Amino acid sequence: MQDRAEELALEIRRGRQSGDVVRTTLRVDDRVLARVTDGIYRRPSSAFRELISNSYDADATEVILQTDAPRFERIVVRDNGLGMSPEVLADLVTHIGGSSKRTAKGKRLGTANPSDPTLSPGGRRLIGKIGIGLFSVAQLTQHFQVITKRRGDDFRTSAVVILKTHTEEMLAAASDKHAFETGTVTITSEPATDIETQGTEIVLMEITPQARELLQGLDRWTFLDRAEAGDVDGAPPMPPSYHIGRVARDDADVYLEQPRLPWDVSDAPSARFRKLYAAVRQEVRTRKATPNIEESLDHYLGMIWLLSLAVPVPYIDRHPFELTAGDGIGFYSLTSRSAEPVELTGTETIGQRLGLTSTVDPVGLFRVLLDDVELLRPISFDRDLHGTSEIGRPLMFFGKVTSGLGAVPPDIGGGALSFEAYLYWNQKITPKENNGCLVRVNNASGVLFDPSFLGYQVSELTRLRQLMSEVFITEGLDAALNIDRESFNYSHPHYQYLQKWVHFAVRQTTNRLKQLNKELLETRRAAAAGHRVSHLENLVERVWRDRKGLDAEPPPEVRLAPGGQALLADRERGILVFNADTLEAEAAARDSTVENTQLEALVKVLSAWGLLENLSWEEQQSLVADIAAVFGARP
Repeated sequence: MQDRAEELALEIRRGRQSGDVVRTTLRVDDRVLARVTDGIYRRPSSAFRELISNSYDADATEVILQTDAPRFERIVVRDNGLGMSPEVLADLVTHIGGSSKRTAKGKRLGTANPSDPTLSPGGRRLIGKIGIGLFSVAQLTQHFQVITKRRGDDFRTSAVVILKTHTEEMLAAASDKHAFETGTVTITSEPATDIETQGTEIVLMEITPQARELLQGLDRWTFLDRAEAGDVDGAPPMPPSYHIGRVARDDADVYLEQPRLPWDVSDAPSARFRKLYAAVRQEVRTRKATPNIEESLDHYLGMIWLLSLAVPVPYIDRHPFELTAGDGIGFYSLTSRSAEPVELTGTETIGQRLGLTSTVDPVGLFRVLLDDVELLRPISFDRDLHGTSEIGRPLMFFGKVTSGLGAVPPDIGGGALSFEAYLYWNQKITPKENNGCLVRVNNASGVLFDPSFLGYQVSELTRLRQLMSEVFITEGLDAALNIDRESFNYSHPHYQYLQKWVHFAVRQTTNRLKQLNKELLETRRAAAAGHRVSHLENLVERVWRDRKGLDAEPPPEVRLAPGGQALLADRERGILVFNADTLEAEAAARDSTVENTQLEALVKVLSAWGLLENLSWEEQQSLVADIAAVFGARP
């Protein structure tokens, strides 16, 4: 590369005298590979996501990921995919960033479909594209082993890889490309008698201390220690409701706090995940109105949740396109002008009615087990309305788009783009992380739900918090994904087209909700004609209307009730319920008196201003009690 640069410089100088045009090709410096193998992902779980995606691209139907949690000294990822031939393995280690997928070389090596290089040999749309997924393990270790075998081979191949870390000083001192070795590989082969087996196993050894501490969540426990000692300002944080235990920094065999898991040891892998999902959903009863993963789960269990969102595993219940009329949800089709109702008959699914095909996997079921927990997409579509809206049931809006970008020159339009999508409305989206828009490219995602819905600018904060949406890209958008697969290039034509469509879909959805609320409001007013409304009720209604808009749903139901199971059940239904016994006791202790109707009005006003949304139930209770004490205190 150095010689070519010198030659080009001479050509440029000669061209200055002769007027000749100098032409050449762009080249990538080897230091780019040095940075790739140093690690380009944000969190350790990204490495697991990329390895699972590689297994999916290899037509695996099962991936088993085993750690020795909470030690995290050794991690194994094993699949039953096609495995790698010596030619594929050689191409992998000598062409980092030069994936054979999606290329003619992939057809020759057998990593792509013979008739379409964008597909796996079995017909899946490929997730990987540039050949750095395996080296995502640099987030965890510099030392790993790849053991692989193809069906029909009488041998298996092992490659031990030791990556080289590059500091800024090393890169600055390097004088030629040979200084940018990204690591060493030792490859051996051994006889195999299991001729018909196939698959790949990746063994991560010598996990770095930094990665182990992240996986163990030790920083969070340290912060809790500081809070308990009074070294943190504000209210002390709550420990995670569920965790794998707290271990000593210098000895992971010593538990400082015993594990608290939502499942039993005897539970089957799928039952374990279902109990994890149920535990998070049940946090709405005891922790806060809208629980979130970060508070409810430690880093390890949160990683299980995030991986379940990202990789192409089955839904915990059903795919959204498999819902039927029996699910009790209102269905709408997003047309170019409005959201039109869809009535299903019998066992007909919404996918069948609208021709939605994102549910199809040509290879079959894809299962992922992490430490005996089967990953399932933690997304379900409740038939019950988690709130007191008079609409009465959740609503879903569906769209299918084939853009015209395929007819535009690729350097302008970026190529063909098509996708299918839904928007699900409920008064409460649980957990909080499921609120927003999640984009899946070829059935996988490196990004999480975006609560802004790709930068939707119209002030619809309340309704945006009541929406969950997934977009299933069936063609295109790959080029708009940044190299870490965790963000997008916002200027790419595909992203801009998708962004405009999502904004259109949100606008159509919110317009339909406004229309429904307006109709209900008129009905309610007609029924209440002649009914005497108190001054306090008028005041609350005016505040709610000023903050939420004329066509907003009515204020939430507020109830003061004794403690117990009834209180917990009301919270789950979306009612703002407060422990009347506790409020009365605090009022008596402070020698203050406030009528219940005033307290209920106060809660509605606080809710109108959005001041209760991020508070725990205990914090809401304390806030209402404190305000009541101020206004109810005797002068």
